[in-house]
Amino acid sequence: MKPIRRELLNGLFVLVLASLIHAGFEAFHVNFNIVLWALIVMGLAMAVSGYVVFESLVSANEREESTRRREEEWLKRVGTPARLEPSVIPAVIETLRAVSPGSDYTVMYYFDAGGGSHSNWDSHREELYRVAFELLKRGIIREYKRIICFDSEVLANDPELRSGILTVGTGPGTIDRLNGDHCRTMMGTENCSLYIAPAVFRAIVALCGTDKASITLEMVEQDATGRATLGTLLFCDPPNREIIERFRQVERATERRMVAVREIRFPDDVAPTVGVTTR
Repeated sequence: MKPIRRELLNGLFVLVLASLIHAGFEAFHVNFNIVLWALIVMGLAMAVSGYVVFESLVSANEREESTRRREEEWLKRVGTPARLEPSVIPAVIETLRAVSPGSDYTVMYYFDAGGGSHSNWDSHREELYRVAFELLKRGIIREYKRIICFDSEVLANDPELRSGILTVGTGPGTIDRLNGDHCRTMMGTENCSLYIAPAVFRAIVALCGTDKASITLEMVEQDATGRATLGTLLFCDPPNREIIERFRQVERATERRMVAVREIRFPDDVAPTVGVTTR
């Protein structure tokens, strides 16, 4: 509460209390009236109790505000702690929008052997992809790199994948259509690069700039046709420098064995879709 407002309320309380005390003194000059004295005592009690409640509420608000300021100051000094966000895409979009201009955005997108897609957040992925291209166009993101990761045994049994050919479909070694559409757009967009690599880490990991990272937590749906997303873990540096550096090591290990995507095949394509990646 602002000091001037508090002073006005204190003044009002003093005025009410003074009026009641004055009425009490005046009562000595008239015949004793128990009703009048009862009203005066009740008024004094209400005024005092009201002021006590008022002071308690104001003190509680001030303590809450003081605690909030201390937490903000603490976060400025030591950084944002890791947190689990159940709303995956909004949290990632918020993190992506907070990167410094000229940052890189890298996604290691893992597809399991079943080729399942994230059926419970496809509409949200479209918004994330739109934001990524928007920031890329504005120059906030310097380079957008996407590495499609498969299990090593899947790559070993699929020579087309090893040669840089992605196929949209179902089953091992394929990607879902939404990812296929997004990857095809990337292949025709400047400062985007697209690769295939064996999975070093079986999860979706995003690296935003030099100081932010996220990992998506998932569970396999009961019918084994898709992957349900439980949430995402967000890390910032500070104070999670060691964790982010560990993710950077995963990125470097993945890059050592990746190949550039040279073609994306859709089931309904008359001819293969071919593009050129840029770095």
